[in-house]
Amino acid sequence: MDERAAVLKGYSQRLAREEAWLGEEAAEVCRMDPFDPELLARVPEPVVARDFGCGNPSKYAREGEVVLDLGCGGGKACYILAQIVGAQGRVIGIDMNRDMLALAQAHVAVFADRVGYSNLRFCLAQAEDLATDINLVDRLVASRSLRSAEDLFSLQTEIRRLADTEPLIADNSVDLVVSNCVLNLVATDRKSRAIQEIWRVLRPGGRIALSDNVADRRIGNDAREDEELWAACYAGAYQEQDFLQALEDVGFVGLRIEQRLKLPENTLQDVKFHALTVTGYKPDTAGEGHVVGQVYYPGPWREVVDDSGLRLRRGVPVSVTDEQMQVLRHECFSENLLFPE
Repeated sequence: MDERAAVLKGYSQRLAREEAWLGEEAAEVCRMDPFDPELLARVPEPVVARDFGCGNPSKYAREGEVVLDLGCGGGKACYILAQIVGAQGRVIGIDMNRDMLALAQAHVAVFADRVGYSNLRFCLAQAEDLATDINLVDRLVASRSLRSAEDLFSLQTEIRRLADTEPLIADNSVDLVVSNCVLNLVATDRKSRAIQEIWRVLRPGGRIALSDNVADRRIGNDAREDEELWAACYAGAYQEQDFLQALEDVGFVGLRIEQRLKLPENTLQDVKFHALTVTGYKPDTAGEGHVVGQVYYPGPWREVVDDSGLRLRRGVPVSVTDEQMQVLRHECFSENLLFPE
């Protein structure tokens, strides 16, 4: 089965429905967090009415940041984020569904007039390949006559060259990556690439806030071959621990489950689903491994172990290297530690 085609078809069909309450339905069924009503009031109504998701990762953004919304759909979270980051920040929405992206783009000018600045950009791309601009690929294909395998190989080489030299989203260029019920829509064999792409575009110290449906056990093959279950955000869901492990494996630290909600319709055969929001960050590991100081863990637990294996026992100062210190002084750890002079 072509998972990508199933997801594109499913969401285009949803968008074509004329009911004005689709966004409210999604909020009810998917346990979507409420957005700040003052910010929501400035979002164009057609965007609000065609929204789907399972969380509210926008609340982790800060003023002045560059934020990437992975799988932005009709753009509601982007319009919210644009107000949070303000005129000095930027928001980039990425989606592979042309219909959803057209809805997001259609209201940018009106929104800019409403808030008094323009900081929104929407791009056609895949979560697992944030370097390739699909609109640019469209133009390349239209400009060439493909009459042989050699012609195709030449086009593929040019697409790869542009992705390498002029990536749509550059390395180390984003402060925060958010997504809302999107990673479960990425084909199973491409999920790891999507997470690697998130890592690539984040600057050192950059953060993630990812909301997604997860399962309490791995999904069976029968469900994974069901097109409707793919578009409904069930068939492609990560097993919960697999999701966290995938983020840890690529290098994210400080992972924290901010919210874990049971979905109203949360059972598929014997599999149970939850809406999970996970935050974390990409550490700056530019140190040279020299011991630079000590860390003191005051409790309340007897002992904790960080992602690198560093063991901190309550009340016992521990010497750490410059790399470890950079990680532990990050805000997600530092409030739980003391740093003796």
